[in-house]
Amino acid sequence: MWKELSRAAKALAYGVLVLSCLLGHSAKAEAPIVLKGMTPWTQDYDLSQSFFIFRDLVHEKLGDRVKIEYLGGPEVTQAANQFAALQNGVVDVLLGAAAYYRGEVPLAAAVQFTTLLPSELRKSGYFDLMRRIHADAGVVYLANTSGGNQFRMYLRKPIDKPDFSGLRLRGSPAQLPMIRALGGSPMSIAPDDVYTALERNVIDGFGWTYTGIDVYGWHEVTKYVVNHPFYSLDGAILFSKAAWEKLPEDVRQEMEKLAPELELRIEAQMKERLQNEDKRLADMGLEFITFSDEDARYFLDTTMKAGWDEFIRQNAAVFEKDKELAEQLQRTGNRSGS
Repeated sequence: MWKELSRAAKALAYGVLVLSCLLGHSAKAEAPIVLKGMTPWTQDYDLSQSFFIFRDLVHEKLGDRVKIEYLGGPEVTQAANQFAALQNGVVDVLLGAAAYYRGEVPLAAAVQFTTLLPSELRKSGYFDLMRRIHADAGVVYLANTSGGNQFRMYLRKPIDKPDFSGLRLRGSPAQLPMIRALGGSPMSIAPDDVYTALERNVIDGFGWTYTGIDVYGWHEVTKYVVNHPFYSLDGAILFSKAAWEKLPEDVRQEMEKLAPELELRIEAQMKERLQNEDKRLADMGLEFITFSDEDARYFLDTTMKAGWDEFIRQNAAVFEKDKELAEQLQRTGNRSGS
């Protein structure tokens, strides 16, 4: 009897061991896919929030299968070096801004000269062009995160017409031609130095996004907002090609499915933020400059033409090889089709 019990106990123990091994193997097989991500701005900056909307949506749709691990922002890797980190596989997914990686993908800057929302660009065929352009650089363009945000000019001195004569204005590379076209003196200054430049009268104003100037404290040394938004933000969720191809096919399909929803969620959030921003700035003491209808048209037409012409000039060699590409970008990126 004891021998029978001993045999039974051994059999039970063996069964438990086998089950334990199977469960352990199953747990190991079901371990989440970890994707390391980064943003060009600090975690608390408003433009960084698109990355966290993406992260939350991935966790919502894919449950425990995929985990987005946030590594940090420019305090970890400078914004200008993050795209290279993506290409090299140091990071798997990136909230990229074309202004920071236009050296690697010059045509990515074209998105700034669009007048459609990201969800509209996806339908017009523009998204497919961006996907192709980024693929040539070894990355996967998943979604446009601009959400409808644009740029504005912020000044220390008032103007009554679209004439920047006598003004020294800080701008991004894409904004320098439009500042020049409107008679101003364009200056390239890092964001961290803008406050001091304003405080010391080195510059008379700057171009920046519709939201976020108070994050840098610039509202303290700025008095006026030119209330005519121009251009579009250039943000996007980008995957390294290696990380993308390692994902199971069904996970890639789910990522493709959630991308349009991501764009719509960011658009909805951005719409609310833009609606509240003018009141916030007014409460901070800023005044708004609004041109006449004729001057507003001149400002926007001049701004768009100056930026686009410079973009074409800088990429002339590419467009010489693909003569239809410039026309496709402009046609699918704008309501007027021009």
